[in-house]
Amino acid sequence: MEGIFKGMVASTDPASVRTASRVGAVGGSFSYFSKEGTSYVTSDGEYIFTGNLFKVKGTEVENTTDEFISKGMRSYIEKLDTITYKAPDEKYVIGVFTDITCGFCQKLHSDLQSYLDKGITIKFIAYPRAGMNSMIARNMASVWCADDKPAALTRAMKGDGLPEKQPTKACMDSIQSQFNAGNIFKLSGTPSGLSLKGEPMVFAGLRDPDQILNSLKTANQKK
Repeated sequence: MEGIFKGMVASTDPASVRTASRVGAVGGSFSYFSKEGTSYVTSDGEYIFTGNLFKVKGTEVENTTDEFISKGMRSYIEKLDTITYKAPDEKYVIGVFTDITCGFCQKLHSDLQSYLDKGITIKFIAYPRAGMNSMIARNMASVWCADDKPAALTRAMKGDGLPEKQPTKACMDSIQSQFNAGNIFKLSGTPSGLSLKGEPMVFAGLRDPDQILNSLKTANQKK
């Protein structure tokens, strides 16, 4: 059935990011996500539903959709041209969707060293909120085209200027791929992100280093 399911998804939504995953709580159904959201298909192929799937454990309610999205997005993000700031003593890795004109993104970036000091490596993913036809998208592409991308992103976040080199088509295509990932992720704003190592964890909005660290620790203690 899994092969049939993947074939069905490929034929109806060839451009989507696809991950087939069994959800035993719903009769062994399969799940996948695309820019339209997360969908679940029963193993007999007769029923499809979209939205969040919650699992009840005693008095706790767990959003299994967040976990599925986090796991499914990882393989996609690994293929993207992210800008990485690596922690010297890496314990966790997170991906963060960012926009150089976003005030909260600038705040996160100004505290970047605090995240790194806590062992959190950050991979920044470009998400120009004004869309791909905006000047922001071109400016972010010029950052992603820079010879020293981390330094260029830091300067842009500080308001210290952009690289003089005009973005190439390849750089614009890179921003487009990252922007598509943000749409699939169903961003409600920037910064938003997810864990890329260890147990799944997603977050929306600005989180200080201690909040991110505690969320990562809590997620990994569930295993």
